[in-house]
Amino acid sequence: MQRNQDPLSRRSFLSGTGAGLAGAAACGLAGDLLAAAPKSQPQKAVWEKTSDRRIRIGVVGGGFGSSWQWHKHPNCIVAAVSDLQPDRRNLLMKVFQCEKSYESLEKLVLDDRLDAVAVFTDAPSHGRHCVEVMNHGKHCISAVPAAFTLDDCQRIKETKEKTGLRYMMAETSYFHGDVVRGRNLVGKGCKVVYSEGQYYHNGVTRIGS
Repeated sequence: MQRNQDPLSRRSFLSGTGAGLAGAAACGLAGDLLAAAPKSQPQKAVWEKTSDRRIRIGVVGGGFGSSWQWHKHPNCIVAAVSDLQPDRRNLLMKVFQCEKSYESLEKLVLDDRLDAVAVFTDAPSHGRHCVEVMNHGKHCISAVPAAFTLDDCQRIKETKEKTGLRYMMAETSYFHGDVVRGRNLVGKGCKVVYSEGQYYHNGVTRIGS
């Protein structure tokens, strides 16, 4: 005796309900995301110029130092540059459209017209050079690392506190996407159980062993 064929087979039923459940899940997820999304996009803050004063900055180091855009800011002017190598001094003068150059950082910091100095010299000299800059009454920003030894770090800290000047380390990794994401998660109360990172820098050779 032949069994009647059910128009809705087991396979077609599972196939249909699976697709339906997947669709429902997708719709549910989309609904959750839409519900969680802000109702309106916040307006981007517009920068407004609050002063006509122009900070006069000196830039030392014609390698990495030539890649920064200080002169593009309306409140900043690169008033002097320096590098031990004449070709790099010339590059700095060309990039920043600066007519004043010095043969060394030690000579540049004697310029009383400068408000601040950007230190992009060789990394092992950062600590010593930052202290030299602040001891001559100028704010200081340096490339990473701030120093190679804890003693140099301590000297930078003590000099900053003694002079009352500002020191800044130009660590742009703070704004890398994965770093920002991790910082936001911690800010929301997430617990970090493991973290690992590596840093690769094109054009920088290893120093020491």
